[in-house]
Amino acid sequence: MRASPVWKTLRCGAIASALALLGVTAAAAPLTLSNPSSSVTVFGGEAGNGLVPSGGFFDYTDLIAGVTPTWSIDPVLVSGGSVTVLSAGGPGGFGSPVDLGSGAIGNTATSGAITTRARTELIGTIARTTFTFAAATGASLSGTTFVFYAENDIVGFGDDTAAFTGSIAGGDLALFQYDTGAGGTTVRLSGEAVSGAALSMFGSGFWTGFGIALESGDLGVLSADGSNFVAGPGDLGLALAFTLTGTEATVVVDYTTQPLPPGQVPEPTTLALMALGLTVFAVRRKGRHVRPLPT
Repeated sequence: MRASPVWKTLRCGAIASALALLGVTAAAAPLTLSNPSSSVTVFGGEAGNGLVPSGGFFDYTDLIAGVTPTWSIDPVLVSGGSVTVLSAGGPGGFGSPVDLGSGAIGNTATSGAITTRARTELIGTIARTTFTFAAATGASLSGTTFVFYAENDIVGFGDDTAAFTGSIAGGDLALFQYDTGAGGTTVRLSGEAVSGAALSMFGSGFWTGFGIALESGDLGVLSADGSNFVAGPGDLGLALAFTLTGTEATVVVDYTTQPLPPGQVPEPTTLALMALGLTVFAVRRKGRHVRPLPT
């Protein structure tokens, strides 16, 4: 069973205190933002996970439904034949998160000639991360693709469904993943290219192949129109890809949950039962299942 973000934060703090007594310096603990509806624990580059194992940039918890859907959330830079998983914590990846104050958590990474800064905030139910990219003097971001990968387990795994609404051309693309057997709890992923970038591709695919392909720099599992979008049901992940240009760029990515899949509206007679249903579900759920890693 997966530990809650709060427990992980407390556990890391206890370990750090014990090491301090022994004269050992420990890595900084993850940082958590929370409100009555949601919490997000930012690990930055401490997970050291890659795209397939559990862990990643942050954990998101829907406190109302009692669900932590995030399996592996990973920002990735693909430039030519080079791939940097910023959440893996290796050379060029994010280090420990930093409290920026005013309800924001920051991370910084320098990967080759590109410096990436991430600012994560919790706005209502939305975990919003603003990524800024800057090329070194004399260098360019052109030829670089930024991928935001979200491998989700909605309660369990293996029976999720993915969908998308809108389009890149229409400027209203949103990706969804949900498990109708768990009361309709749904992940919603969307992104905006603010400057120096363009949302160019997106996709959904089966774990583990989807994550392995993206981690190897194979963007062929994505498309501009959803032509190879995998709806499932299955063990799925979502991804947004942005093409970077010039010397500076900014991308904003929103990750959140909602009670129902897109287009589904509860009948009036069920509205009064939703709170009770969520409470019962929170009591009986067993937490995220542990999946064996590929050999």
